[in-house]
Amino acid sequence: MEGFNNAGIFPGEDMFWGLPVAFGMDEDMKARITSMSDEEREVLREKSKNVTSEHEMNELVRMVEEGKFE
Repeated sequence: MEGFNNAGIFPGEDMFWGLPVAFGMDEDMKARITSMSDEEREVLREKSKNVTSEHEMNELVRMVEEGKFE
């Protein structure tokens, strides 16, 4: 599914740390990501780059929402 990971990424890494839009749709989610360390956000960026389907992205977003992302 080439190009899936590039869909919905904010222009400019500084706008939302280079994460897909799915992570910026909810204020609580934005606050959770804001409170992450740079290293945690980098891991999240890398994991989101490896997503190959909408289902996988939804699961990753759900994990972050529930505070289960490591």
